Parts: sequence; structure tokens; C-alpha cells
Amino acid sequence: MAAFLNNCRFIPTAGGTTDWIYASTVGGCQSPALAGAVDGRKYKFLAIGSDLIQWEIAEGTYTAASGTFARTIVLYNSSGSGAASGQSGVGTKINFTVAPNVAIVGVKEDLISVEEPNAFTLAQMAQARANLGLTKKNYLVNGGMQISQENGTGSGSSNLYYPVDQWYIQHTLSGGAYSCAQVASSTPGGSTHRIRVTVTAAQATVGSSVCFLQQKIEGLRVADLKFGTANARTVTLQVGLKAPVAGTFTCLLQNNATDTTLSGSFTVAAGEVNTDVVKSVTFAGATSGSWAQDNTNGMYVYVYLMQSGGASIFATNGNVFELFDTGLYEGATAPPFQCPDYASELLVCQRYYQLVPWGIEAYAPGGNTRHQSTIGFAPKRTSSWSVQRKVAPSVATNIRASDPTTFVLLGAFSAGVAHASISSESAAAGLMQVYTIIDAINARL
Repeated sequence: MAAFLNNCRFIPTAGGTTDWIYASTVGGCQSPALAGAVDGRKYKFLAIGSDLIQWEIAEGTYTAASGTFARTIVLYNSSGSGAASGQSGVGTKINFTVAPNVAIVGVKEDLISVEEPNAFTLAQMAQARANLGLTKKNYLVNGGMQISQENGTGSGSSNLYYPVDQWYIQHTLSGGAYSCAQVASSTPGGSTHRIRVTVTAAQATVGSSVCFLQQKIEGLRVADLKFGTANARTVTLQVGLKAPVAGTFTCLLQNNATDTTLSGSFTVAAGEVNTDVVKSVTFAGATSGSWAQDNTNGMYVYVYLMQSGGASIFATNGNVFELFDTGLYEGATAPPFQCPDYASELLVCQRYYQLVPWGIEAYAPGGNTRHQSTIGFAPKRTSSWSVQRKVAPSVATNIRASDPTTFVLLGAFSAGVAHASISSESAAAGLMQVYTIIDAINARL
């Protein structure tokens, strides 16, 4: 598919079989430069001889410095020897006896049809979605930073602290310190929240220290990117940020084995400091390495806040870095960030982590009695998860009983990918009541 120009028609320097080099503009038309021809972009052009017998439709790249359209592929011509369907397939150039009239045109293959299939490449489909502002699959989870089940808006400063679901912070600092939290602050993309990292102790020298925000993406979620194969797809990481310093910030995509890494960067200009900006980094798909396509970690995504040779937010105490409106998309362009539906995104997050409040009440007619359900409770109580877990999770359970003497917990709490169960038995006659049970269901990657 080629690009278009409006009313561009010219006479080249010569005929023959040479490329078309602009010489003069046909009356009532525009030159390639005035029509906005872009250097390096492909165009299709129709050349017609003055005898109205010789003609040719070809495709090639425009070179602005010389005003040249390369006759790379001859699709159709007056001798029937073009490369397109219905021609001989040879793609022979017409040997024009005089310099023809050349117009930039679009042909049937360049136009979108609703009557028949369109043979678009992946890159063309990605560009079309970007042009129309259509939603593309965001491979990141909780890119709007809306969900924070474990820590709410509380702050943390330790390694692997989750300010929001799926995003955690890591560091190897030597003197520097920070506080990391979810904060309520509207974003350009429409989210209500973002991650904020506040420097609480400066570290002037970076050395070997690093600090980054990271997300692991499940292999099942990124399997269609085909990383690790010859058909790996190009992806674009888009991040919204507010940085306290200008400079170059590194982003990485990495496999679980950490032996295959794609590296990219974006630059925050001096005029963009402490301002909400959106940056994009495009990565050619990884054709090597082992990239999981199952329910294990398929990909690490890194956004560095400090790294040797790059920008560091830790230069000054009190510096604030914010991350928001993040997305990882197939293709060389990213669409405008679309804030996810909160309820739907919460369910995705709960595949990996969930806090579950439970309450139990049953009556024991005597000691050592296992119960059939009285108020929705049997001695082996089963709860179905709101969403199937990635794997059978670990469960941290806080159990408090109104009268511990009438309640005995039998065996270990067990959990599967779809449900959990707990066995109980009365120790004496009376009401057996257990309240405010909070289970932390952790199936994170």
C-alpha cells in the first residue's frame, strides 16, 4: 500500500527506462514538494506518454534530495508486462520515447473496500488502528494504576513493594531511599490514580545502583506476540510520566530466564521536567530466547528511575517521579491510552492477587460434632473464587473466633485454582462463630 498526494503531476527530466526525476510541474497541478511528498515513503505513479499509447503504473520510494521517484515495481503497463494480477508478471519498464506526464495516484489495492477482503500487512493494520484511535489490546495489567488491593494508598520503601496491583518497585541503592505509593491524581488518559515515587534520601553517585518499576506479564497473555520465533511481532511500550529531572530513561523487555533482553529509551527534555508527558518506545520482536506462553512469567517490563549512564531521580531529596497511563501494544505505534473499565480490570488483577473477607456461623449440639450447613456453612466449607487463579495460590488466613473453645480448625487450609476449603469441628456444645476472616489469595507470577 502506497501513500497519496493531492493533485501532484509533473514532467520528468527524461523518458526511457530511468527513474522519474522531477523537472517541471504540469499546469494546474502541484510539484511533489508542494504536495508534501515525504522522503523515503513509497508512492504509486501513472506515467502517460504524449502519444497516449505508452503508459505505466509503478511503485517506488521518493528521494527528496534529488526529487526522484524510483520505478522499483512496475505493476501495470501498456505492453501487458506488469507484475500485477492480469499482467504477465515480469514487471518490465516501458521505454518511453519522450518524457511522459507523471501523476501520483492510488490504485485499487490502496483503497479500503467493504465489498471484498483487504490484504493488509500487520504494520498497515496497526497504523490504521492508530489513525482511527481504535482500542488495541493492552498487554499490561492495571496500566491505569486504578487497582491497589494489597496496600491501598499506603506507602512502602522495600524491595518488591506493590504500590498498585501487578506493579512493584525494585532497587539496589547505596544511600538513597524512597517512598512509593498509589496516589489519587487524574491523568491525561482519564485514570483517577498513578504511582508516585518520592525520594526521601538523595544519592548523588549512581555507580552500580539501580531502581526501577516493573511488571511481570503472564505468558498466556503475550503468547500471540510470538516472541522467540521468526514471526515475533514488533511492540510499542507507551508510558505516561512526570519526571523531576531531564535526561534519558531506559525501558526493557526481558524473558523470564533474563538471558534475552530488548532495550530502549525515551528522553525527557528540560522543558518537560515536572510535567505530565507521554513517551513511546518501539521494540522489534525478539526472535531468539525462550519466552513462556503458558501460565508462568512470559515477560518482564522495566521502567528505570535510576541507572548508570541514564537519568536518575535520586539526585535531590524530595524529587517526585510519577508513572501513569501505561500500555504495551502490538505494532510500531501506540494508540491513545484508554482507561480500563474498573470492574473488568479488577477481575483481571484478582487472577493474581485478592483479599477475601469471610464469615462463618454454625451451631454445635455437642462437642466433636462436624456440621452439615446451618447458615450456608458445612464442616468442609468451600468457596469459589470470583475468577480462576493463574495457579493454586498461597493463602494467608487471619482467623478469629467469638468463642475459641467451641471451634477447632482441622488440618491445613487448602486452595485450588477455582476454590478453597477449610474443615472445622465443634469442641463443645454451643454457637460456633468465626468472624472477620481475611484471606490474602496470592497467585502472583
